[in-house]
Amino acid sequence: MDREDRRRFFVIGSVFLEVVTPVFRRQLGNNYTKAGFNCLKDFLNSQPVVHTLFHLNHRYTWYCCVDSPNCIARQKLPLYTYQWKLLYTENPGPGNHHCHCKYTAKPVQLNDLDITLMGLILVNCFNLGPAEAQAVRYLRQFKNDYLSHNTNCGITEPKYNSLWPDLTYHVLQLDQTRQSDLKDMKNRPLDEQLCKQYYIHLLDVNKRFKEIDNSIQEMNTSIQEISTSVNGINTSVQGIGWNLHSMDGSVQRVNKTLQGLERSVQEGNATLQGLERSVQGGNTALQEINSSIQTINTAVRGIPVMNDAIQKFVFYAEKVLTCRRQNPDKQSNGQERNPYKLGQDIFYYHHQFTTNGTGSQSKNSPSIPGLIISNKAVVTDDGHVACINYDYSSIEIYDTDSLYVGTIQLQSEPWDITVFNNCTVAVTKHRCQSIDILNIHNKQEVKSIQLSTACFGITTKNNKLVVGCGEGLLIIDPQTEKVEKTIETGDCIPRRLCGSHDSIFYTDGCSNYLYHYNIPYNKFSKVKLPSGVSDVTTLQDGSVYATCYAKLVLHVSSDGQKYKKVTTKGLASLGFISKISFNPIQKKLVMKTRNLVTVYHRETPQQHTNIFKGCLIQ
Repeated sequence: MDREDRRRFFVIGSVFLEVVTPVFRRQLGNNYTKAGFNCLKDFLNSQPVVHTLFHLNHRYTWYCCVDSPNCIARQKLPLYTYQWKLLYTENPGPGNHHCHCKYTAKPVQLNDLDITLMGLILVNCFNLGPAEAQAVRYLRQFKNDYLSHNTNCGITEPKYNSLWPDLTYHVLQLDQTRQSDLKDMKNRPLDEQLCKQYYIHLLDVNKRFKEIDNSIQEMNTSIQEISTSVNGINTSVQGIGWNLHSMDGSVQRVNKTLQGLERSVQEGNATLQGLERSVQGGNTALQEINSSIQTINTAVRGIPVMNDAIQKFVFYAEKVLTCRRQNPDKQSNGQERNPYKLGQDIFYYHHQFTTNGTGSQSKNSPSIPGLIISNKAVVTDDGHVACINYDYSSIEIYDTDSLYVGTIQLQSEPWDITVFNNCTVAVTKHRCQSIDILNIHNKQEVKSIQLSTACFGITTKNNKLVVGCGEGLLIIDPQTEKVEKTIETGDCIPRRLCGSHDSIFYTDGCSNYLYHYNIPYNKFSKVKLPSGVSDVTTLQDGSVYATCYAKLVLHVSSDGQKYKKVTTKGLASLGFISKISFNPIQKKLVMKTRNLVTVYHRETPQQHTNIFKGCLIQ
């Protein structure tokens, strides 16, 4: 394979590790949440789910004591044993039956599941729409066919040209917002180091070691037969001849098993050549296995020696299996798997530009003691920047190069803004007691949702709008325009807020307190910060950045209990009180200070290259 073939493999691998994996995670998380489960473990513990997955892994078992009418005998088992053991632990109970009721889900997280396993759960445990189900099945099969067993680390041009349209089509069936990511990846240059790491991460060596598992089981059977023969020798001198004959037959079976295993190991060695430290460690273990095999082959006349060799073989084979099983579970998206350390450098300065509006404090601004109105900006999912201009009751739009595109005029002053989807934003107008949803491409109003109270801060959560008002937090369905739920927040009016995983952070815009509402447990908490809170935004790991009137940025933990000052250049000390917003799709943080917009990227190019260091098998 030439360099271009490797680049095409790198492009496809990037799509699966950086796009498909998080899309599958979100699909799975959204589906089990909609089904009423608070976490993945609770979902896996539900009877229908454990029963379904049980029969995807266990053959000829269709007499479960629980829900036996729905038992299914499968000839093909798409759920491998290492995947089943990742999800469940056995709790043996009374009786001789083998039933799914004897298994309990482990405290597994979404980040522990690979694409293949997530796809299997999605298509078997949820009622997906036809388009979604087809997309999940295609992407799962695509990964298995063209990446998991691609020992050449390359994709030819004709194959790539025929596969790319289908790949992008099915990705966009699941998430329309990924179009710009796919476009960027298609033109991505080859990064040899990152390509090697992606190759290690994508190559499916578990099937190869599943063969070793089966061989070990056969060897254990042979060992038991040999032990029986030895016992016969020790207990009856007259039976020596018969026992030796039986032993000889057992040894012949061991030899046949070992010959097949040796061929599997040789194929495994050929497949795993060039896989840096992980494969070198695996080859060392396999060499020791081969050495043990040779010892066994020469130990026909010396049973104690052969037993030692077999025990050594089993020890090293299980050691290799353990090593291999641990690493496929590592995921590519480092910042999702590992929470940020509070106060660490996450962003770097990208560029800065000046808006058309003045952005000054309007004489018509509402009279709220201690509250300073500062116009806010957000980065949309397609990369545009939308800025509030409170003084002129408008939204200014800038393209990805920060060039002015146009203005959307509003009937009243906008208070807050949030990204609604790829090309629309939602804006609260507190005087009009309404929410405007605006299309930034055609600069038109999509709809206006009328409320019965003044509205202030706004964010989105699970495709719903969350709005702060005098009554508390309102959960609004943008399709029906109905208030689905009201969350009372006491004396605090949520004037700035952001959604964070299973929580909502909010502030009244003038006090030193940042409030935290845990949605599943319906619990409130608050943390006192060293200065009044001006604005908040959620980072990708669920933690929060808060801008303060002391002209600094604080990094607050996802549970709202701890915080630390951000020391990143440009964020450690602000010239003025700023509004802040992070877009996880674009991976950009934007700050608006008067009429000045500053854009930060999530990590430097060098950091991006190093994200996958942890994927190497130790």
